Amino acid sequence: MINTEIPVCLCQIPANLQKDQMYEAIASYVRNIPKEQQIEDSAYEKRLAVCSACEALINGLTCKYCGCFVLARARKKNQGCPMPGGDLWSGVKSYL
Repeated sequence: MINTEIPVCLCQIPANLQKDQMYEAIASYVRNIPKEQQIEDSAYEKRLAVCSACEALINGLTCKYCGCFVLARARKKNQGCPMPGGDLWSGVKSYL
C-alpha cells in the first residue's frame, strides 16, 4: 500500500501552506528548464497522464522508483520513465 499522506515538517507552517509552497517551487523549477531540454506540451501532458495513473506515484508528486518530482522529470526531453522492467513513456513522442 502506498502512503498517500504528504509528510509535513515540524515547523509552525500549516500543512496546506507547505504543500502549496512545494507545488510552487516545483512549478518554478519546471518553468525554468531551458526550452531546448523540454519536450513539447502534448507529449508532456501524455507523460503526466501515464504517471497520474501509475501506482508508483506518491502524494501526486514523486515517483517511488527514482524519487523525482514527476512534474519535472516528465518535462525533460532526455528523461524516461524509471519503472523497473519497462519505460511506461516509451510510446510517447519526446521531440520539439
